Parts: sequence; structure tokens; C-alpha cells
Amino acid sequence: MILDNDVKYNIKKRIEKLRDHLEQHRVAYHVYDKPLISDAEYDALMRELIELEKLHPEHMSEQSPSMRIGGEIIDHFKKIKHEHEQWSFDNVFNFEELRGWEKRNLKILEDYNIKKIDSYICELKIDGLKIVLTYKDGVLLNAATRGDGVIGEDVTHNIKTIKSIPLVLSSQINITVMGECYIAKSEFEKINKEIVERGEDTYANTRNLAAGTVRQLDSSIAAKRRLKLFAYDIDFDTSNKSLKDKFVDQESELKYLEAEGFMVNREYKKVDSIEDIQKYYESFEEKRNSMDYGVDGVVIKVNNRFISDTLGYTSKSPRGGVAYKFKAEEVTTILNEVIFQVGRTGAITPVALLDPVEVYGSTVSRVTLHNEDEIKRLGVKIRDTVIIRKAGDVIPEIIKVVEGIRTGREIEIIYPTKCPSCNSKLERKMVGKELGVKLYCINENCEAKKVEKYIHFVSKKAMNIEGLGDKIVEEFLSLNLITDYASIYKLRTEDIMHREGYGEKSAANIVANINKSREVELHRLVFALGISQVGEVASRSLAMHFKSLDNIITASYDELISVSDFGGVMADNIINYFRNKSNLDELNLLLKEINIKEVISDTISDKLNNKIFVITGTLSRERVYFENLININSGKVSGSLSKNTNYLLAGDNAGSKMSKAETLGVKVINEQEFEKLLT
Repeated sequence: MILDNDVKYNIKKRIEKLRDHLEQHRVAYHVYDKPLISDAEYDALMRELIELEKLHPEHMSEQSPSMRIGGEIIDHFKKIKHEHEQWSFDNVFNFEELRGWEKRNLKILEDYNIKKIDSYICELKIDGLKIVLTYKDGVLLNAATRGDGVIGEDVTHNIKTIKSIPLVLSSQINITVMGECYIAKSEFEKINKEIVERGEDTYANTRNLAAGTVRQLDSSIAAKRRLKLFAYDIDFDTSNKSLKDKFVDQESELKYLEAEGFMVNREYKKVDSIEDIQKYYESFEEKRNSMDYGVDGVVIKVNNRFISDTLGYTSKSPRGGVAYKFKAEEVTTILNEVIFQVGRTGAITPVALLDPVEVYGSTVSRVTLHNEDEIKRLGVKIRDTVIIRKAGDVIPEIIKVVEGIRTGREIEIIYPTKCPSCNSKLERKMVGKELGVKLYCINENCEAKKVEKYIHFVSKKAMNIEGLGDKIVEEFLSLNLITDYASIYKLRTEDIMHREGYGEKSAANIVANINKSREVELHRLVFALGISQVGEVASRSLAMHFKSLDNIITASYDELISVSDFGGVMADNIINYFRNKSNLDELNLLLKEINIKEVISDTISDKLNNKIFVITGTLSRERVYFENLININSGKVSGSLSKNTNYLLAGDNAGSKMSKAETLGVKVINEQEFEKLLT
């Protein structure tokens, strides 16, 4: 049938009218919880829109409300690099720790002549899954999980089904919106009931269900499960003055988000003191269990964006916010046995095996006892009744022994003198400045150490080789299929497929995943090597600082401790690792099998090449402006003065750092002198 132009125009207008009408009702129902029409009427309008779009695909749009019904199926999850690094807040667990957080911040602000934090915003900490929404020119471009803070997984197809998220904003703005994706408790109970009826395993808690739903390849499953999202924060290009003026504080961000059609948790509150924070915290600790969504604490943010930006970041978290966790859930159980595990560095860790017990939505059957000192502190014995504590995703721990119900049949825990794996004599080794905190197996050929070493190497945050789980690594080591790092990359399908439990397809998948990891970021490789005390954050700092593996290998002690948040022990461990001939031999063989990706740098010049700056006092512009200038000109910014500092950039009211700089012989410069360094 051929339609004349007037009919075509009217159909287009009808589709646009339906979309606008459905969007208004989406906001009323899913953002303000005030439906203006019945579900039946809403469904009828949606059916009409879908039918018109099917008949007239030329008018179809990715931003149409009909895109929320699901149905898109993907074959794998793509990786997405976040435009803004996604941090997570540090935790506090009581009022004294909260007070300590504020005191530390006020101490930092002294250098900027800021004497008071005028207000805080308290928000409920929803027990869900962080989602990062990126909008380009006001249109939802993609949605990703947090991942490691730098790279997440693209879950746009599932997130589009969430009716509390706008697909288009009111203005052509470029922003990143952070939110917590969750499933209501009532929906959780309904879904678990359906799962039981199908004879499948249920989800342990709402958070696991939300995470599992977000990672479905079929978006129609996500649509049926009614995911929701509370939006709570915005990232944007700080050079955009109009946005800086718009978002002067956290409260204005929350108001903007709600005005744009996001669902914002309205339980947030602006307060003037940490005493008021405590009152807010206590009020919700009492009533959180009656809410239809999981809440595991309160997030507190410095309201003023300028002050929050001035406070800056630690190596792991922004200083301007903190998560105040609710008191942990505590349960009792029986300690049946203690086994001693050998880690990849040879550290011996006692692990308590327990009668399985449900705590905070998950089953706990084993907990670490850390070391011999911890066993003595607790006075714990085998067959003791113990109190287990767990808060949210915090690792469960034994906090106390119930001594009053001992029967006399309890058995002392005897610490080994020889390695449980290779029977070598154990030695006490220095950990930090303390002697005797840990026992170590120093036998380089210890089988247990070898197993843990390669399990760590292939793990998600290291080389990320999917399909090589703990048991498979252990099996391949026992079969001599894995003998060193390089041997992993020499595995072929035919090496695996004839082994019991493997077919051609499963073997080919393992080899494909191994080959996928041949291109690796420098920080992942450094972390994969398992250097003692060099974790994920430290590995990233090393990569960004030195830019190449050769530079890390040849770095001196002084160069290593100049890296942000690096200390002497970490520097010693790195030097000792690369001085070890067997380590270097194994690494050199590995380097023939992999390619290290170039470290992406945002630098525009090397005018400040490797010069270390500390910034203090009140300057003409925000601190972050000077930090960015230093970084893009190849310099480094440190939070504290040392003999390795090259310059102290000082503004008015510079405080005690001026005298410390003079004592250390660090050159003090003002803004004009700083600008001359860049010419």
C-alpha cells in the first residue's frame, strides 16, 4: 500500500506523540512513584507504538521506549574503557573512625586555608551493582559495569530495559552518570520461587540476582526481572565551565538527575556535622530491614565540589567521600578443623573449616585465621563454638570464642614447623617492620607455591585467561602441561582434548582464551608476576610511572620510592624479584610469547620530565588544574614532601610544608615561577 505524504506525516507525528506520552508516564511511575494511568492503559499505548514501528521501520529510533522490552541477544560481553576512572570509597565502621576521616580531611584543607567543611550529603548505600552510564550529546551511548575501575563490561542491552533510566536527556550534554542497579526484595522472592519450581538453584541474595541478571546475554530475561537503578553521581569534563557552574555541589547533582528523569533515592539528606551524620546513620540502621531494597550502610560525601576536588584522592579512593557500613551480622557455628595453606609467596595461612552457616545472604564454611598471633589473640581451639561476623561483601571473620559452653573436648591448634606441601622447614620472615608475623616456606620448588603462583598468573585481574580455573591449573601442572609461564602459551588443542573430561570444543576454547591474553597491558603483567606486596593498584602506578617493563626492571630504590604511595618494603621486593636469575629467565621466555601494549599517556610534552611536585596553600585556580598541568607535561604530583621532591608549588597560607621544604632542601616556587617551567 502506498501512503500519501499527509498520511506519512500523521503516522510520524503519532509515533512521536506516543513516545512523548509514554516517557512522561515512565517518569511519573518509575521516578516519582505516582502513576497517572493504569498499567493496562500504559501497555495498550506501548503495543500501539510497537505495532506502528514495525509497520514503519523508517521511523524506528534507538531511543524509543519500545527498546526497553528486551529481546536483543549478544554472543559475548565487550570491554569498555571508562571515560572517567571509577573509584570506590573507603569504609568506616564506627563513629570514631568517621571522626578520624573528618580530622584527616581538615588537616589537608589547612594547606588551602579552608577551616571548615560546611555541609555533607548522606545517601543510603544500596546493596547492588554499580553501573556507569555514558551520555553523548544527551543520548545514552553505553552502559557498563565498574569492572576494575578502568575497564568494565558493556551491558547496554540489559540496562536499556530499566525503566528508571532515561534514554535521552533534555539537553545535548556529555556526562557520565553513576548508579546502583538492584532488584527489589519482593521481586527477589518472586523470582526465587519460580526458580525453585523449575528445580534450579536459587540466588543467595538480591545483589547476586542483580549481578546475574545484568550479565545475561539475552536482554528479555533482564526485562522480565524488573531491574531498577538509583542514580547518585555525575562525572563530566571539568574544563566545561557551564557544567562546573551547574554542579557546584552534590545536592545540585542529585536534583539535576531527578529533573532529567533518573530515579534518585529520596532518603538523602544534607547535614552540617558528623554528629548529624551519626543520627542519620542510626535512624536507618533501625529501619533498613523494612525497606524493599538492600541497604548495607550510608555514603557520606563532602557536599561542596570545590572542597571535594581539593581533597583529591588516595591511591584507591576519593578523600571527599566515605562509606559508613552498618554493623555486621553475627552468627555462631562450630570450628571443626584447621588446615594450613601455602600461598604463592610461601606464606603459611591457617584456615578454619566450619559447620556451614548462613550469614548476610551467603553460606560460610571456611574463614582465614590470618596467622599464629591471631590464633593466640582469639584463644580459639578446634571444636570451639565461635562467633562469625560478616558485613555485605566484606570477608567473613571469627571475632570471638564462646568459652562458656566449652565441654573440655576442645583441641589446641598446633602450628606446623614444616611446610604442609613439601615438608621443608618453615622460617619466620620479616613482613614490613615486624618479625615473626608470618611463617614461610622458602623452598623455591614447593609444589603448593607453584600451584598458587600459576593460579594467580591466569586470574581475572592478572592475565585474565578464562577457562583456566584453579583445578585445571593444578591438573595441568601435575601433567607437566604447564611448567613455566611460557608453556601456557604453547598449549595446543590436541594437548588438551584427549585428556579425561575434555573434548575438542572445550580444549579449543581454552586455547582461544590463552591466545586472547597474548596482548596484555603492562600493569596486568606486573600484577601477574605475583611480586610480594605489589598488588593491583601498585602495579598500575608502576606502569604509569615507568611506562615500560625494562624501566621497572632497572629502576633504583630511590626511583621506586618516588612512585606515589610506594614504600621501602615494596621497593625492596621489586628489586629482589628482578635480581633473581630464575625469575628473569622465566620472564624472558614469557616475553617471547606475549606483546605488552603501549602505556597510553595523556602527556603533551616532557618539560617537567619525572620532576616531583607537592602543591600547598591557596592558589589562583583549583588544585586539580595544576595537577593536570604537571601530569600532561610528564611531571608527577605527590601528597607529601620527601628528599625526592623537586618542587613545592606554594600559594598563600602555605602552612608547615614551607618550613619542611626548607629543611629538606626542596625548592619552593610560586605560580609565576611554575609557569616559566612550562615555557
